[in-house]
Amino acid sequence: MNIKQISLVTAVLALILSRTTNAVLGPIPIYLNTEYRTDTPVIGSISSTLIFDEEDIATTGANTFLDFLSTVPSVVLFNAQGNVPAIYMRGSDSHHTLVLVDGVRMNPANSGKGAIEYGLTSISLNDIEKIEIVKGSGSVLYGSSAIAGVIAITTKKGADGKRTKVSTKFGSHNSKTYALSTSNGDKDGYVRFTYNKYTTDGINTRTDDTTGEKDGISNSTTQIKAGNERFDVSYLESRNKTEYDNAGAPDQLGDRKFNKIAINVNNKFSDTWKAKLSIAQTKNNRNTGAGASTIGDRHKSNTISILNDIKIDNALLNIGFSHIEDKNATKNQKLTSENLFVNWQKNINNIDINAGARYINHSKFGNETVYNLGAAKYLNNGIKLTGSYATAFNAPSLPYLLDYWGGENPNLKPETSTSTEIGIEKNYDWGLSAITLFKTKTRNAIGGWPLVNQDTYLAKGVDISTNANIAGYGINFGHTYAKSRANNASTQAVKRPKNITNIEFSKQYGKFNSKAQVINKSSSLISNGEEVNGYTLLNMSTGFNINDNAKMSLSIKNATDKDYKISGGAGYRYIQPGRTFTVGLDYSF
Repeated sequence: MNIKQISLVTAVLALILSRTTNAVLGPIPIYLNTEYRTDTPVIGSISSTLIFDEEDIATTGANTFLDFLSTVPSVVLFNAQGNVPAIYMRGSDSHHTLVLVDGVRMNPANSGKGAIEYGLTSISLNDIEKIEIVKGSGSVLYGSSAIAGVIAITTKKGADGKRTKVSTKFGSHNSKTYALSTSNGDKDGYVRFTYNKYTTDGINTRTDDTTGEKDGISNSTTQIKAGNERFDVSYLESRNKTEYDNAGAPDQLGDRKFNKIAINVNNKFSDTWKAKLSIAQTKNNRNTGAGASTIGDRHKSNTISILNDIKIDNALLNIGFSHIEDKNATKNQKLTSENLFVNWQKNINNIDINAGARYINHSKFGNETVYNLGAAKYLNNGIKLTGSYATAFNAPSLPYLLDYWGGENPNLKPETSTSTEIGIEKNYDWGLSAITLFKTKTRNAIGGWPLVNQDTYLAKGVDISTNANIAGYGINFGHTYAKSRANNASTQAVKRPKNITNIEFSKQYGKFNSKAQVINKSSSLISNGEEVNGYTLLNMSTGFNINDNAKMSLSIKNATDKDYKISGGAGYRYIQPGRTFTVGLDYSF
């Protein structure tokens, strides 16, 4: 019996025997809302992680999930309006970060490299309960595309009575945000509905466009969730329309549609053994060109995942199976992957230990095994030492192999990588400070045009952070230095600044909750080797609690009206908005 057959049989058994446990999405279950989808804190003590709750998100004054990511210093977000959004975590490539919503992969099947790209616009900011950014290789736990890290998003449920919230925001460039969420339920069952729409006239995005026309954006997302402790189902539908400039051609429009459905069933066999099933399907297509007149292919991904959690002598053993199918429904092309994975974690003599392995059977590239090993040691003086080593495997996406606008290459090989991380952390009465050294080496890195495997890609550097609470002021400092090189080149890889520094100050003044952020990014290169200057931005936001039901907010981005540009090509750059204002009102009942 092969892995696929075992996975399907286990899925049927879990469905038949399902009784009760916590609902779950994805290959590894989410317990206690922890970022590592396991019910013990061992893994979390080893890896570098940033966690943001609903209040943290609100204080940024962000209108969209992309707006929020732009405030996270260790996540390099390339978000030139009218171009493809991209994430470069710790200097790695854009397709090396995996994004999950309730455990379901949001990296679309029609993405060229398998990067998240416009999938970021399908995430409603007002529906997020928590965001966990896990830095470092996560391929054993999460699978492909997790070479540099994982962004795991947990959305809200409706299991706390009747609640309705209406939100509106208005800002510069005629930006408007409308959001509605309503829910009802308790531990025996819940239902939640969310709708979010964001529009803006935008700006004239490229320096070589002399017409003065603006490039607008329109995003809308609808989600409904329902379930109880043993079963839940969710459906998400989103649409993104982005106008952009194309040299020598009429203004272009990208019209993208995305939907996701997920069903989850759980079973508790005993106090030491739980089985969990997730079935998910995502569909996406995009039309482009003048008026979006060029009709694109339809793509979809199907995933079936089973996990067994087994507790043995105060250790947790996770054993799971997954079957993943990416398909071009228009051309009837597909790739499949079956995965068998195991993860073990335990505290031994005050040392947290985590070890795991994943066996991958890919329809085109055969068999591959990746593994990880990590440990954390606690010392008596509040110091914690951490270290980890992990390997990863990332197969080329379906478009890059078979149908990527004439740039496909059926002879591409999979990327493989090794990652090491060493850290030291110190607790004080006033807060926490940490230093982490990291290094990731990727072989057969995919790049160029036409696409080729570019031999090696090396990203290494250091993360420094301090989080403090002094005299009622929250003070956060972070600095990331990431040196990125492709093919042993002497220059930094494109779109990746070497240095990013972030300083935040926050304070609660009665009914006011205010925050100021200074973020500095050093210069970076574009594809033809030209340099784009670095910049420093000041962002400010405040919220005012009118009463228990109503809250007003005001945010000012780029408060000093810095004139800066990012990336681009020969003869042009992408312009960024200057100073922008947004005012909002939330009302709950």
